[in-house]
Amino acid sequence: MALPIADFQYYKLDVSHKSYYPLGNDLTWKINGSLGLAQGYGGKELPFFKRYYGGGSSSVRGFDFNSLGATYTGTTTPKGGELSLLAGTSIISPMKFVNDSKNMRMSVFIDVGSVEEKASNIGFDEMRVSTGVAFSWLTPIGPLGIYAAKPLVKKSDDKLKSIEFTLGTSF
Repeated sequence: MALPIADFQYYKLDVSHKSYYPLGNDLTWKINGSLGLAQGYGGKELPFFKRYYGGGSSSVRGFDFNSLGATYTGTTTPKGGELSLLAGTSIISPMKFVNDSKNMRMSVFIDVGSVEEKASNIGFDEMRVSTGVAFSWLTPIGPLGIYAAKPLVKKSDDKLKSIEFTLGTSF
């Protein structure tokens, strides 16, 4: 016999796509996007651990990890949201100027995204945009990366992170 700890009623829908297109012999154009929608039902709120969060190496580089979207009143703690819109494009190149560079690549990118507290608030006023350069090296312990990003569309209270090192995350 088990005691119910919580009664969560929610749905969550996630759609994502990633495409790669060759541009000559050495360049590749990558396009990616994702849409996430989650809401509680039956009078229940969406649990905080099922909400969407954005910002950082896996969504919109140039913004601090999970910093996009609403925050709890009077704090800078991210609240997350019911709606996530993310898109990006990059040009990827091998690093031919480095000997034995088959596991190394560099890219220039543009990231776009937002997290809306309520799905009904869909709009582009919370959209953030960044651009930058990235370096990735596939090591025996996993991908190692570094990127430098500059936010192009931001708000004055956004938490920014212009340079970040990553381990285990591929761009």
